[in-house]
Amino acid sequence: MGFLDVTLRGLRGSRTLRMLVDTGSTYIVVEPGVVGELGFIKTPYTARLVLAGGRVVDVNVYVGEAEVMGRRGPVLVVGYEIPVPLLGVYALETLGFKG
Repeated sequence: MGFLDVTLRGLRGSRTLRMLVDTGSTYIVVEPGVVGELGFIKTPYTARLVLAGGRVVDVNVYVGEAEVMGRRGPVLVVGYEIPVPLLGVYALETLGFKG
């Protein structure tokens, strides 16, 4: 794992974040303020996150766009207060980064 610069796009704008590549994470995880700032599209779904300490939280799932190393595509995003934004495996696979 390492860090990558990821440009996220929503209905209200775009922003580039340095994200930790986390193959143990399913989704892109960013702070809730980023979800609102960029205007990701809310889906009717929730996801259950299992945090490092074992705590379980339910969060809303959003759709946005991500660009990494010139590859662009749709991604699933969740908002949660974390110290470092995470780039999860769904986005990596959608953008063609296969392990």
